[in-house]
Amino acid sequence: MIKQEPDKKLIEKVILLFNEKKYLEALDLSNKIINEYPNSILINNILGVIHTELKNYTLARDLFIKVVNLNPKYNDGFYNLANIYNKLGEEDNAIKNYEKVVELDKSYYKAYNNLGNIFRKRNLNKKALEYYILTLSINPNYIRGFYNLAGVLQHYILDEKNKYINKFLLYLLEKKIIVRPNAIATNVINGLFLNTNVKDNFSLLENNIYPKNFNKIIELLNENKLLLQFMKVCPIPNYYFEKNLKKIRNEILNQIYNLNFKKIYLKFLISLSAQCFLNEYVYYETDEEKFKINRINERITNNINTKEINDLEILILSCYSPLYSFDWCKKINPSSQLEETFILQYRNYNEEKKYTQKIKSISEINDKISIKVKNQYEENPYPRWTNLGLSIEPRVIKEVIEDINLDIDLKKLHFSKNVEILIAGCGTGQHAITTASKYKNVKIFALDLSFNSLAYAKRKAEELNCKNINFIQGDLLDLKKLDKKFDIIESVGVLHHMADPLAGWECLTDCLKKDALMLIGLYSEKARDNIASIRKKINSLRIKTTKKNIINFRKDIFENNITTWDSIKYSPDFYSISGVRDLLFHVQEHRFTIKKIKSHINKLGLVFLGFEETYVLDQYKKIYNQKKDLYDLDKWEDFESNNPRIFSGMYQFWCKKI
Repeated sequence: MIKQEPDKKLIEKVILLFNEKKYLEALDLSNKIINEYPNSILINNILGVIHTELKNYTLARDLFIKVVNLNPKYNDGFYNLANIYNKLGEEDNAIKNYEKVVELDKSYYKAYNNLGNIFRKRNLNKKALEYYILTLSINPNYIRGFYNLAGVLQHYILDEKNKYINKFLLYLLEKKIIVRPNAIATNVINGLFLNTNVKDNFSLLENNIYPKNFNKIIELLNENKLLLQFMKVCPIPNYYFEKNLKKIRNEILNQIYNLNFKKIYLKFLISLSAQCFLNEYVYYETDEEKFKINRINERITNNINTKEINDLEILILSCYSPLYSFDWCKKINPSSQLEETFILQYRNYNEEKKYTQKIKSISEINDKISIKVKNQYEENPYPRWTNLGLSIEPRVIKEVIEDINLDIDLKKLHFSKNVEILIAGCGTGQHAITTASKYKNVKIFALDLSFNSLAYAKRKAEELNCKNINFIQGDLLDLKKLDKKFDIIESVGVLHHMADPLAGWECLTDCLKKDALMLIGLYSEKARDNIASIRKKINSLRIKTTKKNIINFRKDIFENNITTWDSIKYSPDFYSISGVRDLLFHVQEHRFTIKKIKSHINKLGLVFLGFEETYVLDQYKKIYNQKKDLYDLDKWEDFESNNPRIFSGMYQFWCKKI
């Protein structure tokens, strides 16, 4: 009988070369082996994989077809063939072969994952979601599956029950680096409504005799792991939750004020305390609540030396003001039950205060508007955040840029050996840390006006073990003092808060190397029409920017039911003090049109390379399906006229210096 497969040691040698990324050596050895064993399934398959890495996709396809013809039950061969069809853009053939894989092996989770990717690419998000859930049901440790699930949840609204999804949502909220919680908040809320009894539990609060059933309500809510974790990671952008959490907070305050220290309150209070801290105590307080808070505060102050303080007393106060604001806090040695709350509300604050002393400054701030903006973010660093969506692994810059689909010839794109990227206006660090996780072998310079924002960013960078960022305080108008030219500059949500955005943009352009890239984010005039009208009303009423006024203004909007302002209630920014201030009470705001952006780009000697946001691009391509249309700002202007809310986030686009 003729031997079909080579010795195991030969196969292991090829695999070793492949794993060491010595693809040409692996190819040479495989070709020698295949001459002797032309029908070897393993070597033909390995050859296909090598050619895949070398981007010889047609050759790889033919090899995998040969493999599955040699063995029609070899599922790895069908999987590799499906992957090649995917790379060749033959998605229907890819689907057919992935389906063959799972027909042969129903536990082949990567095939389900890749099917999800194809349907997500086709904007069939419901079908993609089903495949990602299948993937994770088979392998709940598949991290890439969770990244994909998080991605689809940002563009699809859950609308039916699912016995798996809440478990996966909980996982996403528990992990610090997969997704920003506010990006999937709507679906967490829907998951709670569809798959838990949270509405039934809250409905018990509507009964006038609910205080008699209150302990039972808390017991039921304590069983809802997803709700408790959600409260710990981001402000919940939903007024239904807000009004019920306020009611619960008030009733627990009443109980603790009357010295009713029920142990069942502890678990829920820890989450509620985190929620109130993250939303910066945006919930309205009654005079009666303020009175009871003061009395409990006095009780703690008087008992601080005798140690006769109940943990619940401390926790309930932390639901109304941050622990660092109480003088007695520094004298407390927290119990293990309070450790989590103390880290969040006391130790992190003190750590940030130390960082503000260490952050280097490039200049004194002289511009009048820059001073006002700086003061706003010193008082209210924005946004306060917990988790972030970081890249699974960093990649070389060209690979990242290739995915964005810009109007650029990658072969003519050259970066210096030591790539330096500027994040101009980094705020509390989300943008800088995300960028640092995306690119391989780069150094990030993160500039901001606010020391407090930078301190928050630096603490979070250290928490996430992000070491390639240099945080600097200063005004981007003074960037020349850095005496640097950058390979990439990213400035999102910054220029429109300057006195003269074009002057700021010019400063950025001056610090960009020739042929280097710039990412800019600007507010849209059309998309923010509703916000502009609210800002106009605030100015006409001469409402001063104070925490009290922000809280009262929110209360009026909710209670007066002004329908023309309804959209504002769905903004995540409407559920925290710094968010409302940034959204509606900002000291300076410009809004742009595509026509104005085009004019500025021409004045600065830049070239438009394309918009970035995937959802916006997908909607645009339904109407303008030629590749060149992606880079035609006149067509984009027409598109926005017909879809005025499409840039509700911001215009985010790339350009190049010529």
